[in-house]
Amino acid sequence: MPDIQRTCKITGKEFVVTEWEQAFLKKMEVPPPTLCIEERHRRRFAHRNERSIYKDKCDLTDRPIISLYSPDKSLTVYSQDAWYGDKWDARDYGRDFDFDRPFFEQFYELQKAVPHMALFNMRGQNSEYCNITNSNKNCYLVFGGDYNEDCIYSVFNMYCKDSSDLYWVNNSELCYDSVDCVKCYKVKYSQNSENCSDSAFLFDCRNCESCFGCVGLRNKKFHIFNKPYTEDEYNKKIALYHLDTWNGVQHMKKEFDKFRLHFPHRDTTIINSQNVSGDHIIDSKNCKDCFDMTGPAENCKDVIFGGWNAHDMLSCNHAGFKSDLFYEMVGSIEGHHNAFCTFSWTCSDNYYCDLVLNSQDVFGCSNMNRAQYCILNKQYSKDEYFDLRTKIVEHMKKTGEWGEFFPMKYSLYDYNETVAQDFFPLAKTEAESLGLRWYEKEQEQLSSNYQIADSIHGVEDDILSQMLVCEKSGRGYKIIPQELKFYKQLQIPIPRFAPEIRNKMRFAARNPRRLWDRDCAKCQAAIQTSYSPDRPEIVYCEQCYLKEVY
Repeated sequence: MPDIQRTCKITGKEFVVTEWEQAFLKKMEVPPPTLCIEERHRRRFAHRNERSIYKDKCDLTDRPIISLYSPDKSLTVYSQDAWYGDKWDARDYGRDFDFDRPFFEQFYELQKAVPHMALFNMRGQNSEYCNITNSNKNCYLVFGGDYNEDCIYSVFNMYCKDSSDLYWVNNSELCYDSVDCVKCYKVKYSQNSENCSDSAFLFDCRNCESCFGCVGLRNKKFHIFNKPYTEDEYNKKIALYHLDTWNGVQHMKKEFDKFRLHFPHRDTTIINSQNVSGDHIIDSKNCKDCFDMTGPAENCKDVIFGGWNAHDMLSCNHAGFKSDLFYEMVGSIEGHHNAFCTFSWTCSDNYYCDLVLNSQDVFGCSNMNRAQYCILNKQYSKDEYFDLRTKIVEHMKKTGEWGEFFPMKYSLYDYNETVAQDFFPLAKTEAESLGLRWYEKEQEQLSSNYQIADSIHGVEDDILSQMLVCEKSGRGYKIIPQELKFYKQLQIPIPRFAPEIRNKMRFAARNPRRLWDRDCAKCQAAIQTSYSPDRPEIVYCEQCYLKEVY
């Protein structure tokens, strides 16, 4: 079966559907894609809101809640407890399928009618302002992170304690403003480091203690800018950087960014994996063009944020965990043979659904739990279900909808509320020209005469009652007691940027989820890397990189 050459119907870009993809799509009984992978990713991401949350009221109990849906959307929203309760039935919103109209249009009307769960915040304790999380305690504005305690302003942090401003940091404690770190303790302003402690401004370090401004070190102690010092010399020199001050930290960030450019960077981060391509791949096999893939994972392609005992997945994001045969899936776990779904948990044989839990053989359903043989939330017998499903699929083939994910214009969120804006940013005018909505929060012009002390040692408790103004966005933000206590404990100056701006800065510190062709800067071997050719970093192939750092 030869590869198929296709042309993206949006960008006009040529792309290939491989022999493996064709065999996979045959199992799913869907045609080859009509969009290049970038546009498929964008389309799915436009249906995932992680961090845009709003104060609201539960439409069933009238109690205050935090919701993913801004009040102007006029959707019915229930608290998690009310949504899982027995005082309503999603089947009450079921409707007949109209063969004179497109499927997507009818599904969107169902979505706008059925009650939605306010947040995906499972088993949280004192962590009401978190989303897509599980088992957090005393956490605030944590998104996509699980099993954390006393953490704030972080994304995809797992098993962390007493930390703030993290992105993809695991099993760490007392850490701040760090990205892609594992098993760290008292580490600040660091990236791609593991098993480090009492350190700051690290990049690509392992098993280091009391190190500062270091790159590519292994098993070192008392180093500053990769140079060794005695313990007394180290402590005296560190004090000169004034890291308790905002100006001191900002100066050091600029200096460290320049210092990092003198050292080779690994082309991709691939660990204990075979026959894979992409970046940040661990314990995986036969995974192509995948990013942030944590194994065990096998036989996957074009997956972003996936794995955890998953296999046979194509064109998915934020998906996996005991799953197989997933195609065009978003935020879905523990399933088998599902396609074109958002937030499908513990389900099998479901197509074109949104938030369906513990269900199987449902089609075009929204916000259902423990359902079977339902179409557009209407209950059918087994024979009726399969007969009608077959007819709908034939109808969708005629309308050109079969094999396509939900269009972006039918997202329940405005484009700039979704992770699509993170990966594929658009200006408001660009989004609106594509027929996409844009959320414009009313924001009064803020000004403040409050002077934030440069050093954390000069900050008093009165800052807790102040509305601070973000130096980048101009929006207001506040310091909460948990946050101030953390800053004073670790001698961190008060940030001048709002939490969401800080998150965007950490996101931008990571490489894009795509590969470019380059040559190894040492041996000139052809490599594929997430560092684009126009970037200034020195990039080595894996073999040359390992020789350099070990």
